[in-house]
Amino acid sequence: KKIKKFVLNRFPSLTQKSASDYNNFDREFLSEKPKLSYSDKNLIESMDQSAFDGFSFINPKFEQILNK
Repeated sequence: KKIKKFVLNRFPSLTQKSASDYNNFDREFLSEKPKLSYSDKNLIESMDQSAFDGFSFINPKFEQILNK
């Protein structure tokens, strides 16, 4: 219960000033080097993708560029 209480108390005070605000991340996390995720194309193609039929996503930041 102590852990749960600690986590809950750390959440309700978090604020985000902008989309690029990283102040809520701890220094250990921020100091880690980024790692690209590896995806096995054969594994993905072997899985049922029908749940994604008709789905598309365009990052809103790039949508304006595409519409020009």
